[in-house]
Amino acid sequence: MKKKNFSKPGIGLGIMLCTFALLPAGCSNDSAPDDGKSDGRVALQVTGGISVQTRAHDKTWDAGDQIGIYMFAAGQTTLVEGADNIPYETKTDAGIFTPVATIIYFPTDGSNVDFHAWYPYKDVGDGEWTADLTDQTSQAVLDLMTADAKSSTQAGAAVYNKENPSVVLNFRHRLTKLQLNITPGKGITPDELKGLKVEITKQWKTAIYAPEFDATGFTEELSSISLLTAADGTSAEAILFPDDLTGKALTPGRQLVFTFSSTGEKFYWDIPAGKSFNAGDKNIYDITINRRTLDVSGGISDWNEGNGAGEPGSAE
Repeated sequence: MKKKNFSKPGIGLGIMLCTFALLPAGCSNDSAPDDGKSDGRVALQVTGGISVQTRAHDKTWDAGDQIGIYMFAAGQTTLVEGADNIPYETKTDAGIFTPVATIIYFPTDGSNVDFHAWYPYKDVGDGEWTADLTDQTSQAVLDLMTADAKSSTQAGAAVYNKENPSVVLNFRHRLTKLQLNITPGKGITPDELKGLKVEITKQWKTAIYAPEFDATGFTEELSSISLLTAADGTSAEAILFPDDLTGKALTPGRQLVFTFSSTGEKFYWDIPAGKSFNAGDKNIYDITINRRTLDVSGGISDWNEGNGAGEPGSAE
């Protein structure tokens, strides 16, 4: 398995880890399990906030969302206190996370630690999660995000231990988002867009992700992915594996394919050969389908700027 370093951090999910014993202002332990505190251990509480759009489908957490948290000895890959993919869950969209069952405690000896967290939490008994993008119906469960907080070795810089328990986890997108806004053009009626099928060709469908080691590997050949398309055909979206994740040259000959359900008529747009859909980018394209041509222009919103001010193009 090849370890990947995703180079485009997204800005957004602020996760505050604090303790029951030393709660900074704004943190609450009303819904967390009672740890007793008689043994002197310091337990984590997780509070999440979203300042910009970091989710694939909206700007807030959903009730029942879970993140998995790992705690390592500082500067090492050794797990401590049994904190091995421990699930924390939010009961509301406010982003207050509490342990599903197991509580994470800081080491009692006061040693420094590092944190790694990921969403969406999965029970990875063998240490690996198969990310499958075939079914785009639920964008939320495909929106892989990770966050890290590491104790610094610099004098006076932040460290994390039982005496300094407040930890901020800034989640970033690990995949890429494609969004299409579609309108009927010359010779096309709105009714013809109903039931529209949209595909993007030559994409990876599945990959293996090992959250403990933050490593990714691909498992099958390139194929087409069907976008999640509105019933009226006016919009379509997909979460895709980023081109900069694969470590390979850009695949030539990629296309967007639009198929009318009523007639089977197809329209094609050739994705520019040098276009890289990168981790954390959200690429938005305005598509006008004409009877003879397909007009395309692009724009950016919310995620990293994936295609600048836009990319005009046309295809027959």
